[in-house]
Amino acid sequence: MPEPAAQVKHTLLITLISALLFAASFVKIPVADKLADNYFSESIQAATIAYATTRGVNAVVSVVKESHLELAPAGVGITIAAGQILDPIDDMTERLSSVLVAAIASLGIQKIGFEISEVISFKVIAIILLLSVPMIWLNKTGLAMPLLKLAIKFCLILLLLRFMLPASALISHSLYANWLQPGIADSMQKLSIISESYDKMSNMPPEQSQGFFSSMTASAADKVENTRKAFLTMVENAEHIINSLLQLMTAYLTIFVVQVLLLPLLMLWLIAAMFKSRTLDEFTVVLTNKLVPVHS
Repeated sequence: MPEPAAQVKHTLLITLISALLFAASFVKIPVADKLADNYFSESIQAATIAYATTRGVNAVVSVVKESHLELAPAGVGITIAAGQILDPIDDMTERLSSVLVAAIASLGIQKIGFEISEVISFKVIAIILLLSVPMIWLNKTGLAMPLLKLAIKFCLILLLLRFMLPASALISHSLYANWLQPGIADSMQKLSIISESYDKMSNMPPEQSQGFFSSMTASAADKVENTRKAFLTMVENAEHIINSLLQLMTAYLTIFVVQVLLLPLLMLWLIAAMFKSRTLDEFTVVLTNKLVPVHS
């Protein structure tokens, strides 16, 4: 049977490790935590701007489709043509908006999960270690060893989660910065020109020097002219607009798939593999045998 001095030594060691882990919970992991936090914040901001731009394009399309434009003699058939030309863009903006909402939600949930893990992971491990101290003093392996083995496995899984969330953010950041961001920036630049047309059409103050009816007439005429220009711009750049929308949709679908499906599934696979790992079982058995007193 191990001597009481060894039990005291193990108890003090676990208590010291627990205290260090509890103190470490108030300290960020150098570089990794900062990069992960910046990635989530910047990605959510970029996705929100992309959503606002997309809705701006959709608003321009809606205004133009509902307007009666005289772009040809007598304006024959122009309203139908406008609807037929702009329907694909309208459909694309609606679909992209849904993708962006899903991407923003997934990024927000992961940011919250990262922040919670950052605060509580080491604290929970410290508490589990402290709760395992009484097992060191038990003389019966029938109860102590299984509980201590489970506690050790659970602590290792929490450590894995603590470091995997920043790691997954770094992987996503690398994918975003090196592959997706240039295309997203280019698409946003092209679409922002269209979305700005909505502000011009909706924020047109009447001339102060004119009378009420003449100012209203001038304002209406200006709105019609701006709507006509917006329509012509969208017709001339329809292919570029659709390509930009497709590029944005592809980029944010990639972010969604990687962060919501691939990386979480990889994390679950690693956790399951840890539970089934013979190496981990052998490690926990060796550590438990050293900590738990056993009758000779």
